[in-house]
Amino acid sequence: MMDSYTSMVKKLTDTKLYSVRTGGVTYAELKAFAAGLDLLFNELDEMLKEYFIDTAQSYGLTERERFTGAVRDDLSIEKRRELLKIREQTNEEFCTPEGFDKILEGYGLGNFKITENPSQNALSLKISDSLSELNKVWVNKMIENDFPAHLEITVEFAS
Repeated sequence: MMDSYTSMVKKLTDTKLYSVRTGGVTYAELKAFAAGLDLLFNELDEMLKEYFIDTAQSYGLTERERFTGAVRDDLSIEKRRELLKIREQTNEEFCTPEGFDKILEGYGLGNFKITENPSQNALSLKISDSLSELNKVWVNKMIENDFPAHLEITVEFAS
């Protein structure tokens, strides 16, 4: 791939209207333009990388996590990507036991049991993952935000 300077020189010299020689005015202008363009191109390349979950390394993950309410910079990049993919697959059509499992997995939980009581519009969650008090508060908040409002949800954290 050609850098900005080489690309501009090639295009200008191909017209046969410009002569670009080291130390000349055109050379200096092209070098200045190229320096600015290369900064922009590098920034655009990074933005493109951060746009997709599979290639994001930093702010692309953090901003998506912030949007879903769960910045998890305590986890590896691969685990963060995995959780984001799960979270982005869940939506209002996930009102099934399997959907609720996926929602909880999207929080990074792996040891839980869901008990439904459809006649009472109730759902009991027993979470056995080892969580700090702060994480328990966060999980409760996420459940309140993500689970259907018509369900009465009881959350129990087992030690």
